[in-house]
Amino acid sequence: MSKVLGMNLTDMEVMGDDGTELGELRNITCDLETGNLGDLVVEPTEKARERYEVREDGHVHIPTRRLSAVKDYVVVKK
Repeated sequence: MSKVLGMNLTDMEVMGDDGTELGELRNITCDLETGNLGDLVVEPTEKARERYEVREDGHVHIPTRRLSAVKDYVVVKK
């Protein structure tokens, strides 16, 4: 996967690799000690609410290890 600036991903639609729309990307978490990316923070659709736990902040957090592709959508593996 080629490099992409995080600021270019904000507000992109997030989709499952099965075509399910999951919501809009709001942020990406990062471990400040290691520099490793943690989670995609997504404003969820109803389908995403069924699939993932909604946190207190109202978002679902999808581990970045599930990131599959970035094109017209941010695509994550199920």
